[in-house]
Amino acid sequence: MIINKPLGHLKISEGGLSEVLSFIENSIAHGEKSYCIPLNLTKYVVAKKDEKLRTAIQGANIVIADGMPIYWFSRRLGYQKTFRITGIELAERIFFAAKEKNWRIFFLGCTSEMLSIAVENVRKKFGLGIGTTIGLRNGYFKNGDIPGLISDLNSFRPDILLLGLGMPQKEYFIADYFKDIEAKFWLPIGGAFDVWAGTKRRSPELLQKAGLEWMYRASYDNKKGKNILKYGANFIKDFLFYHP
Repeated sequence: MIINKPLGHLKISEGGLSEVLSFIENSIAHGEKSYCIPLNLTKYVVAKKDEKLRTAIQGANIVIADGMPIYWFSRRLGYQKTFRITGIELAERIFFAAKEKNWRIFFLGCTSEMLSIAVENVRKKFGLGIGTTIGLRNGYFKNGDIPGLISDLNSFRPDILLLGLGMPQKEYFIADYFKDIEAKFWLPIGGAFDVWAGTKRRSPELLQKAGLEWMYRASYDNKKGKNILKYGANFIKDFLFYHP
C-alpha cells in the first residue's frame, strides 16, 4: 500500500518496489491515470523556490526516494517503510511487467538518434518483442508542436509514458499536460535514456547497494558534482532541523 508522508516542503511515499508496481498495475487495469516522481537532492532544493515544480511533485500519486539523501532524510523522520527506488530501476521493472501484460510504452525525450538506440537496446535487454507496442519521439519540440504531440500521444494511447527530458522540463510537462494526454502511467526518468543508449553508465552494483552511486556519478559528471555542492548545504538544514 502506498502512503504519502510529509518531507519538508514536499512529500515522500512509503512502500517498496513491489507495492509501487502493484499500484501501477492496478491503475492501468482500471484505466486510471497516475504518475510518479523520482525525488533527489537537487529536485528537492530547487522545488523550494520553483512553485511549478513543487506543484508537480505534490500532485504525484507516488514520490520515490531516487537519491540517497532523500532516503536518509525519510528514515531520519522515522519513515521505516520508505525505500530507495531509483527511476531507472522502476522503469526496468515496468518493462518486465509490460512484456507480460502487452502494455503500450511511449518514450519521449533526447535526440532521435539516441532514442532509437536506447529503445533498440531496451527491446533486446528486456525481451520486448512484437507483443509490446513501443512509440517514440525526440524531446526537441517547440510550443507550436504541442498540439500535434498531444494528438499523436492520444492516438497511441500509452499505458506507460516515459519522459526523458531535462529537469525541470519533464516535471513541467506533467504539470502542463497531464489532463490533456491520455497516458495511464507517467514516469519522468531523465538520464535513464542516456544509460540505455550507452552514452552514460551506472555505477558498479556494489556502489549502488552501498548507496554511493551519487559519488560515482559526480566523479565523471561535472554537473552532478556541482549540484551536490550547490544544493547540499540547503538540504542539510532541512535534514537536521525539519520535523513534520
